[in-house]
Amino acid sequence: MPKLKIWLVIFFLIISVPRVFALKTHLTPERILVVVNTKSPKSKRVAAFYQKARQIPAENMLYLPMPTREEITRPFYLKFIETPIRKFLEKKAWQDKILVILLMPDVPHKIAGKVAKNGDAASVDSELTLLYRKMLFGPYRKDGWLPNPYFQSPIDEPFEHDRYDIYLVTRIDGYTEKDSLALIKRATAAKKTHPPYTLVLDAKDGPARPGDNWLHAAYLLLKDFPGLKIEASFNRAFLVSGERVIGYASWGSNDPNYPKDRKLYFKFLPGAIGVTFVSTSARTFIEPPRHWQVNRGRKYFFQGSPQSLIGDLVRLGITGISGNAYEPYLSACARPHLLFPAYLKGKTLAEAYYRSLAYLSWQTVVLGDPLAGIGPREVERPPLENWFVKRKEAYQEAKKSKDYLLLAKIEMHLGWPEKALKYLKKLKEEKETLPPQAYSLLLAMARQKDFERRVIDFLKYDSNENAKIVEAFIYIKHKRYAWAEKVLLETPLKTPDALFLFGKVKLALKDCESAVKLIEKAIALKPNAWGFYPDLYRALKACGQKERAEKIRAKLLQMPSLAELWPELKN
Repeated sequence: MPKLKIWLVIFFLIISVPRVFALKTHLTPERILVVVNTKSPKSKRVAAFYQKARQIPAENMLYLPMPTREEITRPFYLKFIETPIRKFLEKKAWQDKILVILLMPDVPHKIAGKVAKNGDAASVDSELTLLYRKMLFGPYRKDGWLPNPYFQSPIDEPFEHDRYDIYLVTRIDGYTEKDSLALIKRATAAKKTHPPYTLVLDAKDGPARPGDNWLHAAYLLLKDFPGLKIEASFNRAFLVSGERVIGYASWGSNDPNYPKDRKLYFKFLPGAIGVTFVSTSARTFIEPPRHWQVNRGRKYFFQGSPQSLIGDLVRLGITGISGNAYEPYLSACARPHLLFPAYLKGKTLAEAYYRSLAYLSWQTVVLGDPLAGIGPREVERPPLENWFVKRKEAYQEAKKSKDYLLLAKIEMHLGWPEKALKYLKKLKEEKETLPPQAYSLLLAMARQKDFERRVIDFLKYDSNENAKIVEAFIYIKHKRYAWAEKVLLETPLKTPDALFLFGKVKLALKDCESAVKLIEKAIALKPNAWGFYPDLYRALKACGQKERAEKIRAKLLQMPSLAELWPELKN
């Protein structure tokens, strides 16, 4: 009888433990292409160490002679890096087999060019992400960034080419060969890392500040995560130490209280990852002088900047970190509220970082073993189904059958709005009414600074409500509210989007009561359109309904999924 009671107790203990669902991944050693610089002994030695540590097949090791300098011109990038990789993949028909391109030390990481939002300077790593797409459809636009299709992807969805026409690209690097080898050793040891661990979130201000909104959202999402302690600073204090750290996010040297001597005292666990919102944190992997200090005058710049470097965090013991080769602008940095939950729940390092990056063909460098991870994970090896070939055939068929809508979508996908508009003009000549998807493309074109006039000319005689929405959007963008009002009054306002835009116009024209009614009507028709709420908040405040406005604001600021809207709620 006592034995029966003991077994019953054990049974109920077992069934009462919460089930842990392992996330699935398709990332395996045979689906990684390792790129090595044959002109660098260090690159070859680190590659050999990684190959052995992760059991990478010999046929997945690509040895290329290339310059050993950090920055190269675009013609050199094409000649020594992109073209040889493309030819290798095409020869083996491995376009779908390879999911990750891993770059070894001394593979150049910067492509020189114009540094601006419409510039062509980029990291080698981010440029290579679009090689799959380029092999499919041809050249893409180099001036500025392109949207990352994997951004904000579902956590439980493994990265695969049936859905995503990009590669994930990471690199192994650091100030020294020893740092690079340590990065690999920590990644392979990460599977033994277990709770308790600490997440460090170092903000500068409240949740309505851009950048800090992501840190606050990460806090809300993970404050009850089992075994995780959060060390957070949401004020002027800068955190310099922590025990058993598994994640780290801060403004780096952009925080005025960052230590000028660069001395941090975090004790990172194997598998720890991080992000800093610093413009040029990956500008170099040349080690600075020991006594170099950040944020001093131009005389004391190191490698062209006074800013902190991610190499310092690698030296300190982190396993994965993202940085920027050139000025990325804040919106292009890895977003902690998307990065840390995915990684802690079992995503690989490569998948976690890329679902947190909004843009590609830009400035990001992700340091770390793509296979690194700490959470429960189920490795799948599904059969490859020639998705590349199927896409290529569909593209050729679209050109043959003159599927102008699909061709316009592809051109927008490549960043060519001019070509997309030409296809929509041909579609318009064929059909009396454009399909709704065509207006979605036109709205995407209207978001581009120098393209609004062409979109308005294209829609000149179009009375469709969707056309009026696009026109009104452009006028609102340029604060021509009376023109936007006139355009919207030319059609019956039936859809939530039209009602919302009209409410936005009324608010700008100081008619707050009409604005509240219109936006509330739009929300009633589309309850989950959270993007409408910041304008409702502002309209209520303008009408003196401050108590109700503050209730809406407080509710939205407790919803981490709406973090991108929080800056619009700034008092």
